[in-house]
Amino acid sequence: MNEYFEFLRLFLGTIIYRPYVYVFFVCYLILSVHQLGWKTTLTFLVSTYLIAYGCEYSSTRNGFPFGPYTYYDATRTRELWISNIPFWDSLSFVFLSYFSFVLASNVVKDPLSRLTPWLGGFLMMMLDVVIDPVALRGEKWFLGKIYDYPYSGFYFGVTAANFAGWFFVGYTSQWFFQRLAAILPWCKKSLEIKKGKTKTHPLFVWACFGVYAGVFLFNLGVTVYIQDYALAKSSFMVSVVTLSVLGLLLKLQGNSR
Repeated sequence: MNEYFEFLRLFLGTIIYRPYVYVFFVCYLILSVHQLGWKTTLTFLVSTYLIAYGCEYSSTRNGFPFGPYTYYDATRTRELWISNIPFWDSLSFVFLSYFSFVLASNVVKDPLSRLTPWLGGFLMMMLDVVIDPVALRGEKWFLGKIYDYPYSGFYFGVTAANFAGWFFVGYTSQWFFQRLAAILPWCKKSLEIKKGKTKTHPLFVWACFGVYAGVFLFNLGVTVYIQDYALAKSSFMVSVVTLSVLGLLLKLQGNSR
């Protein structure tokens, strides 16, 4: 019983100390349940979380796929950790991968296309170009000092291997979901797959685009808050170019329907 209450205390702690993560996670639940239903939403959640956690567990031990890094466990008594990985961190990959997948599948116009996880992985990696540099400076804002690399990376301290790892997790989680969607009855039904096409309302697509853009804007806002203006300028350019090109592609694909 004591272990149960301790788990509950730590789980509530991770929500209290990381509310910005759970705001995006709630957006994922609302939009994914609307699109896919509870069963498929939970299928994507569990499969992507396990892939992300496995990659983080591996990388903190042997450097694959993010490169070597270490989490500081100063918050272990305040929020939930699974082994040496903060629970919220691997959970973040779920909604980041989902929104990247939805947008990629609407650009490609086929959720089961081989191109979809490639584009989805790239879209998730572009988010990390803005996320990880400011996360690496977590001691300057309310994130706190959570991790570090054994050496400084080329992009504001972030390593090339880390960006490659984000692409790997995005691609792998979305590719695996495609495999599940092909064999699990509830996934097939919820995606409304007919000859490899999926029906999505334009407003739903733009809502997902809005959340995707919101991740950029949140991290850009934090970068300005900590007064790292060189990083803010770079993050602003990455955000504008990524969102402009993606928005144009979505608009063109929407007009071609």
